[in-house]
Amino acid sequence: MGSPLPEGEVAQVSQREMESYYSLLQAGSQLESTLQRVTVPISVKEVGGYIEKQVAFLSGGRGEESSVVITLPECSDFSDIPEEALAKVLTYLTLIPRTWQPGVKFIIILDRRLDTWASIKTALARIAASFPGTLHLVLVLRPISFFQRAVTDLGFRFSQEDFMLKMPVVMLSSVTDLLRYIDENQLTPEFGGTLEYCHSSWIVLRTAIESFAVTVKEIAQMLQAFGTELAETDLPEEGTAIEFLLMSHTDKYRKLKDDIRSVMREAHHLLSNLEASGIEEHSGKHWNVSQEWETVQRLLGQLRDMEMAFDGFFEKHHLKLQQYLQLLRYECSFHEMESTLEKLSAQEQEIAVSGDTVAQMEQMIRELDGLDGQAQEEMGRAQIIILHGHQLAANHHYAMALIVQRCNELRHACDTLTAALRGKRSALTQTRELLLRLEQTLRWCDEAAYLLANQLVEKFLPRDGS
Repeated sequence: MGSPLPEGEVAQVSQREMESYYSLLQAGSQLESTLQRVTVPISVKEVGGYIEKQVAFLSGGRGEESSVVITLPECSDFSDIPEEALAKVLTYLTLIPRTWQPGVKFIIILDRRLDTWASIKTALARIAASFPGTLHLVLVLRPISFFQRAVTDLGFRFSQEDFMLKMPVVMLSSVTDLLRYIDENQLTPEFGGTLEYCHSSWIVLRTAIESFAVTVKEIAQMLQAFGTELAETDLPEEGTAIEFLLMSHTDKYRKLKDDIRSVMREAHHLLSNLEASGIEEHSGKHWNVSQEWETVQRLLGQLRDMEMAFDGFFEKHHLKLQQYLQLLRYECSFHEMESTLEKLSAQEQEIAVSGDTVAQMEQMIRELDGLDGQAQEEMGRAQIIILHGHQLAANHHYAMALIVQRCNELRHACDTLTAALRGKRSALTQTRELLLRLEQTLRWCDEAAYLLANQLVEKFLPRDGS
């Protein structure tokens, strides 16, 4: 049997589905755009080894012109770090604030109080070669030992022009000098400030945020892929195939919903941790918590929007499949009933309306009675099919017009068969009555003839009996 989906109805369903599908794609595009803006192309795992060694870190502090402070603390093996690794660490640390503020400048605090001029010179050269952002200042805490301080002053005096051409370097004698460029509440305790910073907590937080962003991206891609799969699904013409689609799509939908709920729980847990950090911010602890909180909140909100768009699309697609299956089954019931009624009508037509004897007529009436009983039973089933059709139409089935037409066709077929049976019964009954009267008339005639014959015989017989 061909597809029961009328072309006009297909267009209406497709338009409604496509509107929902485009809403899903739009929500996915917005989420993807947000992910590109708030995530960095390098993950903390890629630089984890050197980040854990605290080669450099973002304390969350700000300096002149709201420049972001990057601290390079004392690191005994700084010179052993490969150029590529150092460049990746600095790139990663500068990308994080640039996702919130693209044109942001940076201040580097290079802590070399326990080091040598040679180390400072090497570090400045490597920073000049590797730093990917816009440098506002490089604040160098020079060595505290008398000899190294003298060597540093002398070396910097002769090398100052070379460094100043590449970046703005300021040599500081003590941590107190930092206050001329950075407020106390923007400096960590090792520099005499009040901004508390825990490097291990920062790593845990960044790892969680990046993991959440990756998970959100994966979920968004799965939603889009499944949505595209649904949009491109061809409607099969067999009920079992449709039932399989409904079951498989529902299972996949439920698994996706479970994944989304898991991501939502992860997001709420992450937000709780960020909010806890935000509470501590009042006492001087923060790592740009507000920006991170806003990022997670924005991703969470857009994931909800995408979920709602997907739910709307899936609901329409699922309803279409369900209604398609309903229509397929209804069409099957309709055609079976139509064939049955046609057979009953043919059997009614095979019963003759006349016979030669009353016995023949009574046999025909008995056959008609049997056919009528069968017809009443089948027309009862037809009424159930008609009632079911009206229920589908009342539930705004997409093929309402076709279903109502089928109901009218069945009703007309039942009415036609009922009228034919009634007419046939009337004709057979009249014919039987006519034959009965004819037989009675013939009997009367025979009796009259017999009486007349007897009277004639008596008339001509001798009165004396001889």
